[in-house]
Amino acid sequence: MSSTSSQLIISGVIDGPLSGGGLPKAVELYALSDIADLSAYGIGTANNGDGTDGEEFTFPSDSATAGDYITISFESTEFSNFFGYTPNYTDVVELFFNGDDAIELFFNGAVVDVFGEIDVDGTGEPWEYKDGWARRIDGSVPSGTTFQVTEWVFSGPDALDPCATNDSCSPTVPFKSFVVSKCHHMHSLLFYTLVLTANPF
Repeated sequence: MSSTSSQLIISGVIDGPLSGGGLPKAVELYALSDIADLSAYGIGTANNGDGTDGEEFTFPSDSATAGDYITISFESTEFSNFFGYTPNYTDVVELFFNGDDAIELFFNGAVVDVFGEIDVDGTGEPWEYKDGWARRIDGSVPSGTTFQVTEWVFSGPDALDPCATNDSCSPTVPFKSFVVSKCHHMHSLLFYTLVLTANPF
């Protein structure tokens, strides 16, 4: 973990297959410990390799408990249709991203975690998630503000195209599954190696 005291990390991202511009579009965060006030945190997107747009959404003064998954979605209808549950925060218009865009997590105005490369268009990159998803590998936490592709697994582009709901996907989008305990790390690597073999990007 970086020298900041951030207790949130990015644990997943989806650029969905449903109509309306590729819905659902959502980011999942994971709470490493109890957080009394989420308003110190925010997220932003870096679109088309054009660099950071800064903090575009700031959380309200809510709390979180260690182990919580916090989902932020562009909208709620198609998210709920796809996953079968509602996101924690919705109608976040800043999250109208595509599967070649990077995501930044901020704490007290500073970047503490990043998914993707903010100065690179992700099309054709190993981290591209167009009509797909990405999920942090169990046991990994940010070592700084530089994206580490080896800390993630990916569905590959267009993996979700046949899916009307998450339950109809094989494999399913692995939201609400990240664990920070390293005892799960090798199981995660094995499972998602099989996923990548079945869904090469």
